[in-house]
Amino acid sequence: MAVRTRVFSNARLSVGEVLRLPEEERQHLFKVLRARAGEAIEVVDASGRLFFAELSEGREAVVSEERPAPADEGGVTLYQAVPKGRHMDLVVEKATELGVGCIVPLATDHGVVRLDRGDGKVERWRRVAVAAARQSRRLRVPEVREVIPFAGAVEEAGESGVLLHNGPDLPPLEVTVSAGGAVSLFVGPEGGFSEGELELAVENRIRLASLGPFRLRSETAGMVAVARACAAVNRIEESAAGNVERRA
Repeated sequence: MAVRTRVFSNARLSVGEVLRLPEEERQHLFKVLRARAGEAIEVVDASGRLFFAELSEGREAVVSEERPAPADEGGVTLYQAVPKGRHMDLVVEKATELGVGCIVPLATDHGVVRLDRGDGKVERWRRVAVAAARQSRRLRVPEVREVIPFAGAVEEAGESGVLLHNGPDLPPLEVTVSAGGAVSLFVGPEGGFSEGELELAVENRIRLASLGPFRLRSETAGMVAVARACAAVNRIEESAAGNVERRA
């Protein structure tokens, strides 16, 4: 069955239920995509289950069938120092497409962007995440949190934290996630992390890792780090599943 798009519902759904589409979703379907009554859409409910639904004339959708869905664990968190301009929009969009579970704007010593509650930026990034999750057919929209200072971030990440740095003789990112489990990536601003921040990271059991020999822009580093960490986590999980099947 060809589907127009995927929408996300905050309710727990069941087959036969009539779903009232939020205004933003209605606008996207009927104004942007030019959808019509009788066409199918995918709906992900609050519990992460995937359904087909049929659009009706009243800008509603009737849930018609539950579908099997792939896992969407989202075990990678990105603590990203906010780059200048609109580059954070790109980081949120691409990190969502790559499978990140949570994005946390990070305030650092060398960061040049200052965020204030109520300036609308975090809400915009949340809308970007919803659009990217819809486009990439994810089962969940990653959480985009309010800005957090570096000290608070390293304390909450603890041993899951991996700080990307250009220091000499650091192991590749993939080596630091070889044990599996949750991964919290720290990506600094264009000026890098300060010496005080690096010391604080080590004190909080944050591991240091490298993305390679080249110095990347902050937004590039964020996207590359998420791609490589998600790929490494997926390989570990697939390998573990294969070992379980062989033992069985």
